[in-house]
Amino acid sequence: MKIRRSNSLHVLVAGWTLLGLAPTASASWLDSDFYCRTYGCVVVHDGFTFDVYDNYVFATGGTVPVGGRMIPWTGNPFEGSGGVNPVLTGSRTEGLHAVPLQDQSVLLGFDTNGDGIPDRLPIDANSNGFLDAGDSLDPFALSLDTNLVAADTSAQRSFYLSSRTDFYLTAEARLLGPTSGLNAPGQLNNIGLQYGVTRRGNDDGMAFGENSRNGNYIRELGAIDDLGDILGTPTRILEFRNSIRRRDAVSLPSQSVRFDYVYGFGNYDLSMGEGHLQYEIEFDFYNR
Repeated sequence: MKIRRSNSLHVLVAGWTLLGLAPTASASWLDSDFYCRTYGCVVVHDGFTFDVYDNYVFATGGTVPVGGRMIPWTGNPFEGSGGVNPVLTGSRTEGLHAVPLQDQSVLLGFDTNGDGIPDRLPIDANSNGFLDAGDSLDPFALSLDTNLVAADTSAQRSFYLSSRTDFYLTAEARLLGPTSGLNAPGQLNNIGLQYGVTRRGNDDGMAFGENSRNGNYIRELGAIDDLGDILGTPTRILEFRNSIRRRDAVSLPSQSVRFDYVYGFGNYDLSMGEGHLQYEIEFDFYNR
């Protein structure tokens, strides 16, 4: 499951689409699929479409060894409600945009008193999220405390997870495009990364977590502070020491938890260069 981000002087963030599973009429996919029930699997979803990762290796008839990468599931139909929905795990990945979308920019402003918070921000006359000829900036006096700062450099994303197995969640960051200017490997050390798991909640009317496991079975691994810590290598970030699903349920979201992550390009200044910083984050699943 790949997540591509495109950042520039404004810190441009490309959007992406999560994959998930629609609930069935009588039982969730986790409860009805033979291979998932017998060998274990992980499902990544947004409540409507889904990705599946198996411990069963269909190509050989064997199973994924402990510590091995779980197998993306393809080809078989979705079971439930008489529906037949072909599955191709990982077929929908986010693409890069040549220019940022309206909600993917971060305005740079001026901190006039040295507290790190912008006191003067451009007036975005046409509300398009970017500086252009119609925008303006209120006057201010320069002092030794005046500095150029970003108004907001962070973005939060999330997706839902359920499983009938214990597993490791890994993350890997890769730099994309020519390595010059702002787009350099060292810049990934400046992109902070925080993450965690929400056990239960309701997102826009979709309840999740009621039939997921309770207790202390999710553990953070390592000391991951920024994207430089996961550059170039799949790095274990979470250990799920039991299955997420606790019991049979009609709704897959009710058997799920939400994985949340926040990343940000903090404390940007012009000495760091200009242009685009383009990188890709890939989350993956390994048998425990």
